Amino acid sequence: MRMLPVYFVIDVSESMIGDTMRQLDDGIAKLSDELKTIPEALETAQVSIIAFAGKAKVITPMVEVANLYPPRLPVGGGTSLGAALDLLMSRIDRDVTPTTPDRKGDWKPIVFLLTDGVPTDDPSAAIAKWKAKYARKASLVSISVGGRADMKGLRDISDKTMILNDVSDHAFTNLITWVTQSITIQSQSVGIGAKGDGVNLSKNMPDELAEDDGISAGQPDDRFAVVIGKCETNELPYLLKYEKSRQQNGIYEFRAAQGVSNQYFELCADGGAMQEMNVSNLMGGASCPHCPNEITMAHCGKCGGIHCLDVRTKQAVCPWCGGAGTYGASAPGDPGFNVNRGLG
Repeated sequence: MRMLPVYFVIDVSESMIGDTMRQLDDGIAKLSDELKTIPEALETAQVSIIAFAGKAKVITPMVEVANLYPPRLPVGGGTSLGAALDLLMSRIDRDVTPTTPDRKGDWKPIVFLLTDGVPTDDPSAAIAKWKAKYARKASLVSISVGGRADMKGLRDISDKTMILNDVSDHAFTNLITWVTQSITIQSQSVGIGAKGDGVNLSKNMPDELAEDDGISAGQPDDRFAVVIGKCETNELPYLLKYEKSRQQNGIYEFRAAQGVSNQYFELCADGGAMQEMNVSNLMGGASCPHCPNEITMAHCGKCGGIHCLDVRTKQAVCPWCGGAGTYGASAPGDPGFNVNRGLG
């Protein structure tokens, strides 16, 4: 049977942690549940999920809707759009049955690309390859979260570019509902024998989603600063997310703390240049997501790594370098120390 392949290529860089990631996780679970209630989707649609940060990884290999179980999205450092496109193209070659003189192949795949930042790699070679060899093979719908993505690059590869207002409550949940409706419409279209050369998107767009005006250039997203630390107890990484203050110039206010597994490093770019910022620009914090330690911004004087600390003992073994030490609070007027800021 001819199938309708659907790819989700999702930016899981550090800036997505917190409410954004929770909404995406919930939205994908909702998409899985709703598609299973639609006969045409059950009969024709297949879904694969690719996550990308500094590197790209297949999270859900191509499966029929009946066998789609929502994954928990990982997190990584960076926004390597080129790596994401390279992996997507290799998966299309592997997953999609081409039409030959002897048989009808699968319907034209639909790709939903979701990203919130400017690429941290050079995607030009991957973009050129996509335009030359894959643009006619698949319909790509790109969604710029907050309008901060590289809009010119997205327009180069996309049949349709959209902008999502991620500040709105439930923005990602409503986006996934729209995507589900679009997959349903396309499944019904090919189910009745339509050509399937284009993509039929739902006209029932949520208020948070708008079509690209063709003018916006996008810009580096400096709204968020993410600091990477490690738990002193179990050596697992955690992320501290800060958002630029609207009231105080140069200040970033705490928004979320999220514990992650060592898989985080698997999705980080190799040798990426890290930006530094001073802790005096960061306001607020939280306890360690992995253990009861109350301090999450202890600074190792040997390697510069950030980790959590038991405020009662003020002693720790740095989970980054293994150096043992006694820690003290910053004195008034101390200029503070610099921390590495994530690429995503």
